[in-house]
Amino acid sequence: MLISAGSAFERKPSLYKNKDEEDLRDMFLLFLETRYENTSGHGEAFNRKGKTDILLKYAPDGSNIFVAECKVWTGEIGLGAAIDQLLSYLTHRDSKTALMMFVRNKNFNPVLITAETAIKNHPNFLSFTPKTSTSSYGCMFSLPGNEMSKIQLEVMLFHFLD
Repeated sequence: MLISAGSAFERKPSLYKNKDEEDLRDMFLLFLETRYENTSGHGEAFNRKGKTDILLKYAPDGSNIFVAECKVWTGEIGLGAAIDQLLSYLTHRDSKTALMMFVRNKNFNPVLITAETAIKNHPNFLSFTPKTSTSSYGCMFSLPGNEMSKIQLEVMLFHFLD
């Protein structure tokens, strides 16, 4: 669903042109908040060790439904750091997570190749899951310091040229 929304945004430059990471995050957060009943969406919300960019909670019991971090693509090292940051915010109860990368590079295909390599080289990477899109990677990661806890993480890359 977020991949479809991001793909639609890619086709409409007026939605993302001259927008920073926070503005882009808010567009996705608005989409999520209106998509599910009995939920509350939060930007820059505290979860475990820090503030995550998107936190969607189930209103009746306050449990996390979705946790995401948003970043502007800066390369392989930046992707590794973003994965580290997101993993530090997660607990074993966080089952749906995503890292949303906003790519401003003119050439998108080299970014996809670099991203796949960076994901595979991450110390907490366990495996890839079946692909849901040509610019998204489903992955299994272990939590830092808790190798028995497995987290499913979707790394989504969106091509937002300025």
